Amino acid sequence: MLERIRSFRQLDYQTDSALDAQDDIRMTSQRLRYRSRRVWRLIAFLDLRYNCDAMSTITHFSDPLSQSEWQSLLKTARDVGNATVSRRILTATGPLGPGIQTVPTETLVGITEGYKRNLEPGGQIIKTGDRKSGIVPLIFKDFVMHWRDLEESRVMNQALSTAKAAAAAAFCARSEDKLILFGHEPLGYIGLMTVHGRNIFTGLQWSSPGNAFDNFSRMIELLSSKGYSGPFAAVVHPYIYASLHRVLKGSAILEMDHLRSLLRGGIFRSPLLAPRSGLVLSAGKQNAEIIVSVDTSVAFLGAKRMNLPFRVLKGIFLRIMKSDSICTF
Repeated sequence: MLERIRSFRQLDYQTDSALDAQDDIRMTSQRLRYRSRRVWRLIAFLDLRYNCDAMSTITHFSDPLSQSEWQSLLKTARDVGNATVSRRILTATGPLGPGIQTVPTETLVGITEGYKRNLEPGGQIIKTGDRKSGIVPLIFKDFVMHWRDLEESRVMNQALSTAKAAAAAAFCARSEDKLILFGHEPLGYIGLMTVHGRNIFTGLQWSSPGNAFDNFSRMIELLSSKGYSGPFAAVVHPYIYASLHRVLKGSAILEMDHLRSLLRGGIFRSPLLAPRSGLVLSAGKQNAEIIVSVDTSVAFLGAKRMNLPFRVLKGIFLRIMKSDSICTF
C-alpha cells in the first residue's frame, strides 16, 4: 500500500515538473518572439531612415515637407502670386488675418476746399455718405506633388521643383486682377471698370501718333478739375500699350516717354481688358485700396493615394471710397 502511494506521488511530481517545463518553454518562446519583433521593427526603422526619411513622406505621419522646402514653396508662390497689375496701381492693406471675413466699405462725401481764406473757414466736412459691409472672397488653386518627385529631390540633394506652385500662383494672380478690374456681379462685387459713378469716355481714337497723349491729357484734366492731384496711373489693353511705342512726328522721342511725365503712377497693360479699352485713376489710399485678409499662401491638404495635394490661396477685397477718381474708356 505504501509503495503504491509513493508511486502516485512520484507520478504527480513528474507531471508537475513536465507542466512547469512546458510553461518555461512557452514563456521563453514568447520572449524570443517579442524581442525578434522589436529587432525587426528597429531594422525597418533604420532602413527607412537610411532612405531619406521615407516613412514620413510615404505614410504622412506628419508634415511632409521640411522647413527649407516650405520656405522655397512659399517664396515662389508669393513672388508669382503678388506680381499683379492691381497691386501696382492700388495700395494693399494687410494681411489682416484669415479670421477677417467681412470688410466695411464707405463712400466719402464733402470733398471740397478746407479754407477759402487764411482765417475764414469754409467748405464741407468730410463724412461718410454710405457704409456697407462686404465678404472677403477667397481665391485658390490646387496642385498635386508626386511623392516620388519629393523623394528624388532629397536623394539627389537637389532643390525641390516649385513649378506647379508657380503655375497655381499665376492662376490666382490672374483671378485677382480679374476681380479687381471687373468685380463679380453675381456675388455683388464691384470692380474698377464697373463701379457706379466713374467717369466714362467713349469714341476715343488711338490709331495716329499723338492720339494717346491727347486722350490721357483729357482724362487727367477732368480728374484734376475734381480735386484729384494724383499720382495718376493707367492700365490699358496690350494693343494700346504697343501703339504707345511710336516716335512722335517732328521728334525723336517715343510717345510713351511723353506719357510718363503725365502718368507718374505708371502705365501698365493687362490682357484681361477688351481691345482699345482701359482706365486711368488717381492712386492713393484715400480713393481706393485692396484689403488683404490672407496673403498668398500655400496649404497642405492631406495625403491622398500617397500623393501630396497643396492649395495656393489668398483673400482680397476691393474697397473704393471715391468712384469719381476713376476714368474708364
